[in-house]
Amino acid sequence: MKGNLFLNLVNDRIVFFDGAMGTMLLAAGLPTGGVPEIWNLEKPDVVMDVYQQYFNAGADVVHTNTFGASTLKLGVKGHAEQMESINLAAVRLARRVCPENGFVAGDLGPTGEMLKPMGKATFELLEDAFFLQAAALIKGGADIISIETMFSLDEATAALRAAKRAGSIPVIAGITYNKTPNGFFTMMGETIEQCATTLAENGADAVAGNCTLGSSDFIELTRELRKATTKPILIQPNAGKPIPKDDITIYEQTPSEFVGDIKRIVDEGADMVGGCCGTNAVFIKEIVSTIAK
Repeated sequence: MKGNLFLNLVNDRIVFFDGAMGTMLLAAGLPTGGVPEIWNLEKPDVVMDVYQQYFNAGADVVHTNTFGASTLKLGVKGHAEQMESINLAAVRLARRVCPENGFVAGDLGPTGEMLKPMGKATFELLEDAFFLQAAALIKGGADIISIETMFSLDEATAALRAAKRAGSIPVIAGITYNKTPNGFFTMMGETIEQCATTLAENGADAVAGNCTLGSSDFIELTRELRKATTKPILIQPNAGKPIPKDDITIYEQTPSEFVGDIKRIVDEGADMVGGCCGTNAVFIKEIVSTIAK
């Protein structure tokens, strides 16, 4: 199984992931507020070109364009009935350009629903939605499942349990943290140690941190995450802090500044690195050419 090959690679050297999908699709003409995942069906060549650019840049692993492709998230824009076809198309497009030694990560992102009592969703509702999506990604040929940008530990756990139930491939479970004067916490107030411990107990093969923070903040976060777990760690920072401008968000960090922080993130214990919002294939090429020396 390629999943086992992936875990072996993580144990052997630093593994390189891709950068942002949304940033690349916006640059390719995706309207602000559009549904990136529908392009798997409507503009497959554009999506496949993004995958190709990341593999060409040296990424070992590329995420599928399925961050918001659960039935719950797609349902907001009226595409819930296309969930399976969107996820299948995403993986199959990535498989078409994936090199023999590369890997395709089926991407699970947050549903946008809040769990009770803050919202109306139940844990079972979220787990069921994630199970359907993970099953489609595995059916399409994903090598691993990557859970990204979860704002609450409960939702991350629901996604993790669902992915583990859907198939026997490695699962990376990722959380997004806020930095406060008292340390790093999820939006729901959970600590790094709480998240790392719970995710490991629920079968995560690796844990991750991504989004929200710029690369400099992730240096300290990685140090704290390394203290909290023996699992492999994936870190994917934003390209600096987000700056609102003309109804869009821009990121001003340069690839060279970004990779300088990535080097320190690796020194603090990250096993896998890539980029999140604001990064593109140029950032990944810079990381690979610097870190892989």
